[in-house]
Amino acid sequence: MFWYRNLIKISTANKPKTPITTNLLLTSLSHFSTANHTPAAAQPSGLGPTKPDEKPRVVVLGSGWAGCRLMKGLDPQLYDIVCVSPRNHMVFTPLLASTCVGTLEFRSVAEPIARIQPSISSAPGSYFFLSNCTGVDTESHEVHCETVTGGAHTPDPWKFKISYDKLVIASGSQASTFGIHGVKEHAIFLREVHHAQEIRRKLLLNLMLSDVPGISEEEKRRLLHCVVVGGGPTGVEFSGELSDFIRRDVHQRYTHVKDYIHVTLIEANEILSSFDDRLRRYAIKQLTKSGVCLVRGIVKDVKPENLVLSDGSEVPYGLLVWSTGVGPSPFVSSLGLPKSPGGRLLSDKESIWQTY
Repeated sequence: MFWYRNLIKISTANKPKTPITTNLLLTSLSHFSTANHTPAAAQPSGLGPTKPDEKPRVVVLGSGWAGCRLMKGLDPQLYDIVCVSPRNHMVFTPLLASTCVGTLEFRSVAEPIARIQPSISSAPGSYFFLSNCTGVDTESHEVHCETVTGGAHTPDPWKFKISYDKLVIASGSQASTFGIHGVKEHAIFLREVHHAQEIRRKLLLNLMLSDVPGISEEEKRRLLHCVVVGGGPTGVEFSGELSDFIRRDVHQRYTHVKDYIHVTLIEANEILSSFDDRLRRYAIKQLTKSGVCLVRGIVKDVKPENLVLSDGSEVPYGLLVWSTGVGPSPFVSSLGLPKSPGGRLLSDKESIWQTY
């Protein structure tokens, strides 16, 4: 290692005493400062109107059933297709309940939009923007958008505009809470993949916690009480999937707590009220047979560990899934367009294609 020690001596002997390198670097950087250059021209914030020799632009707001089905049927040789949505995939919602208990994996119920309409990722004038639409200007044929961001270290939302020749409003709806206090804070909806992921995480966590030494009998029963509010198709389907999971998996793998876990379905009227009476009776029979407790009642308040019914009784829960129907989203409500008594948009065949 003699040569190495000499190398160290040479390098330290030739090292300058003053920070010349730093000064040279600062001097060099000063030549590239923006103060010595004229500012670049501002980039256009969005997509401007199409030119006469260009294909007409169809803007689709939403990536649900209606929006994706329409995009799939559009001919990219005739139209430039632009999709604006806060999610880049379509969700096969009838199978979401199966993903909550592991019968299906999450990737099985989501289809990327680029597969449904490949032109949005390949054609020059077609795009997909991961954004929310915040407004529609029907006079100038523009939609106002804002990028979707999340987390502590993500950039601030970027606002931009898109001019359209044809506009399809298929932004969907949102879960109805009927203004009941505590629903948004403590209940989980079942409309998106991340909802199903949260339900699965909560269910497995409660199974683990209930087996910890020192947990009281009452707390075990609360943790393992799964309450579903809403007897529509989603609520009934999820209750059935959950009861199957309890009978087939929990009774085998969590034998210490198998006698504590149960499911309660709360409905204000009849379950599956919009279906045929024979189907409704069959659903009640099957749910009761599988161990689901059916309760008729109206929820008045939701607390962190229990909910209060209209008769004053309290129902403790460890997992609360809310499925009481849907209503218009705040975006749809904010639009100054003709609406039905229920708040949904009415179709204007000349300028707006509207669907839910």
